[in-house]
Order: sequence, then structure tokens, then C-alpha cells
Amino acid sequence: ENNDEQLRIIDEFEKYYRPHKALDWLKRPCFISKILNRIKRTHEIDIVYKLGFFLKHLNMQLIHLHEENALLMKNISIVYRGKTMLNDEFELLIKNCCHGLLSFGNFLGTTINKENMIDFIRRRLIIHPDRIGILFEIHLDSMIYDEKNPFALLNDNDSKNSEIYFDTGCVFRIESIEQFNEDLLMMWCVKLRLIRNDDPQLLRIVEPFRTEEQHENPLSCLGKLLMNMGEYKRVEQCFLETLNDASILSQPRRLVRARIGLGANYSHKGEYITALIHYEQALKISLTYLPSDHYNLAPIYKSIGDCYLNQNNYENALTNYERAIHLIESNTQSPKSSTITELQNLVNKTKQLIENNKSLLLTKSQK
Repeated sequence: ENNDEQLRIIDEFEKYYRPHKALDWLKRPCFISKILNRIKRTHEIDIVYKLGFFLKHLNMQLIHLHEENALLMKNISIVYRGKTMLNDEFELLIKNCCHGLLSFGNFLGTTINKENMIDFIRRRLIIHPDRIGILFEIHLDSMIYDEKNPFALLNDNDSKNSEIYFDTGCVFRIESIEQFNEDLLMMWCVKLRLIRNDDPQLLRIVEPFRTEEQHENPLSCLGKLLMNMGEYKRVEQCFLETLNDASILSQPRRLVRARIGLGANYSHKGEYITALIHYEQALKISLTYLPSDHYNLAPIYKSIGDCYLNQNNYENALTNYERAIHLIESNTQSPKSSTITELQNLVNKTKQLIENNKSLLLTKSQK
């Protein structure tokens, strides 16, 4: 019966979902919230990609609602969120991290009604007596707002039950952690304060990971991160999902990024023949919108050269390395010396391997 109900809701979503209703769907106790909670734990990139449209709509709706209800929000300085956790989890993530930073990693719903949240915690503890109750007391400053990580008031006719939702990227500082007694039931009150995106403590954590490429090509950065984690299957899923997206067919630059991502993934796995196929596809597509002497083609030629080198096809490797050097030197006023040096070292290495092969063949022919 429950499966039939879920299928009915999925059918309803397919027929009637609209972007401006994203938050309504998030609040419903149905498959959407279950999937979001699941991927928070499992980091299933293919599912995240499929839900990308929904996450984007949530973000856009929060931005719109913040503008619409900005005046009402000025009167709200504290909101609450109730949660139960296992004691070990609480100590690891919160109790031992006082004055540290906390991100919930999901869209966070809160209320101005403290008693409702305490009542919610009490009911949860009856169901899960092995857990501890936590009341998050979140302090707001209406001046702290960034459209990249929006939060907004969901205006309700009953002002006592108004809710504020936070985007997944919002970060809070843990200011204090205190135990309190509520009708003979012990709970923890965790005081949080929303911080700015340029908060020094936050920047010390995230700045090493922020690069120009991250903003220009987030899909590539995600792929690199997963490859560094050894999650090659998920990298493959991520980029194949991109290629299977019908809308990408009219976006050659995205196609190229996906092909390069797949090429890099297969190279990391040592599958150089398959990697070469994707790099050559990336080059072919790039040439549909770039002139053949454009310096942006240099990294692709370099990657193709790497594939040939790892297959001991030194002549083709050398051709592609030299082509990459030519494109960089011809098209940039001050080419990056480190890039040129790396390519020149590869050229020298490849030439040496070619000479070694010739010497070996000559020795064999003289025997």
C-alpha cells in the first residue's frame, strides 16, 4: 500500500511539478526528502546530477522569497531546529567542536517556535530512547546574506509558526553548548550563529580548495576530487550522465569537458586506449568552435600525448607534445613557464625513448 502511495506521489510530481513549488515538495514527507537525506550520507553523484534541476529551483526560490519577505525577516533574530543524535556522533561532530564551524549539508528548515521544536525532540526521544535530544538555537543577522547561499522566510498566516529555510551552503559557528532540563528530560542547547562567506575562520578552511578552474569548470573539479578519492566508478557515472543529457548536445563546451573528464578518469585507471578515444573526441568537438591554432587546445594535445606515451607509441606522443608547445608559445604573450617546462621535459623524455628504441633495433640487427 505504501509503495502504491509513493508511486502516486511520483506520478503527481511528474505531471504537476513547477519550479516555484520546489520548497513545497521539499517539505512534503515523500521520496524527495528521503533521497536528499540519502545522498547526504552516500554522496551518490549520479543521483545528485539527476536532481540538479530541483536543487537549482530550491536555490532560486529561496533567493526570490528572501527579496519578497526581507522586511518581515528583520524582526526575526533567532530560529530553532530540533534533532536527535547518537551520543558518539554528537560528541564527535558538535560537543568537541565548540567555536568551530558547522554545515548541515542539506536544505535546513527552522522555525521561530521554540516550544514546537522541544515538543518534536520529546516525541523523537520516545521513539529513539538510545539517542540524545539537541535543540539548535540559530542566531541570525539580516545583514549577512549571500545569493550563493540564500536563506528565506516562508511567510505563514500564523506568524507564531513561521519557518526560515537555509540553503545547503550556509555555514554556522558553534558559539556554545549547554545542557538543560525540560520537564525532567535532559537535552542539549547548541547555540549557532550564521557567518559570512568571507569569515576568516571559514576562508582558512576553504581557500586552499578555491581555484579559478573551480568557478569556470565545476564539473571538472568534481571529477578530479572523486579521482583523488579513488572513486573512479562515480566519476564515470558523473560524466556519462552529462553525455546522456539531451540538452548538452547543443552545448559543445560542456561536451568537451565531459569527454576530457572521462579521458582523465580512464587514464588514472591505466585504460589508455579508452582514454585516448575520449580525448580525441574532445579535440574533434573543440575544433567545431575553436580555430585549429587556439591555445585552449594545448591541454588536449598534451593529454593525447600522455596516452600515446603510456602505450609506448613514442612518435605520436612526440607529435602531440610538440603541437601543445607550439600552440602555447604562439598564442600567449607570457606562457606559463611551468607548463612549457613540463612539456619540454616530456619532449626530451620521449626523444630519448625513441633513440633508445633505435639503438635497441640497431643492436638486434647487427647480431
